[in-house]
Amino acid sequence: MSATNTEMIAVVAMAENRVIGDGKGLIWHLPDDLRRVKALTMSCPLIMGRKTWDSIGRPLPGRASIVLTRDPDWQVEGAIAAADLTAAITAAKDWIAATPEARNAIILFGGGQIYEMGMALCNRIELTIIAASPDGGPDAALFPALDEAAWDCVTEAEFTATDAVPGYRYDSLTRKSPVFV
Repeated sequence: MSATNTEMIAVVAMAENRVIGDGKGLIWHLPDDLRRVKALTMSCPLIMGRKTWDSIGRPLPGRASIVLTRDPDWQVEGAIAAADLTAAITAAKDWIAATPEARNAIILFGGGQIYEMGMALCNRIELTIIAASPDGGPDAALFPALDEAAWDCVTEAEFTATDAVPGYRYDSLTRKSPVFV
């Protein structure tokens, strides 16, 4: 498969105040959203930071885990270490080219610093917005603020709160001027 015109897609769940985590992992558990994330990311390489990798704790089946880390000695079975975003994108394209069932898309998978680094290269954002505003604690991770004028947004579904989960919605954002990596 050719990895030309590869689309980068940010997949993220965030609170209304842009909090995505508390430095340890997800703050909420939304089973339907986990199924959606699996469908959105299957057969794609995931670019994530080391803290995101640590919070997941394992490679996700059917996807490559490319981990950005400042530690040149970091190695974990099932993960591909990358020193910077350029190296991560190269590793993602190599994985796409070498994997027959791969889709020609790279998933930007978090955390906050990774989204900040890669947002200018994203063509789409698949966003779950949770109807909550947690403070996230001293190590809160935030999704970067977006220039709303640069994106078209479609709300795909909305879910009301239950005793088990807060309310949330799925927004799909598409960059008005496409970019490819």
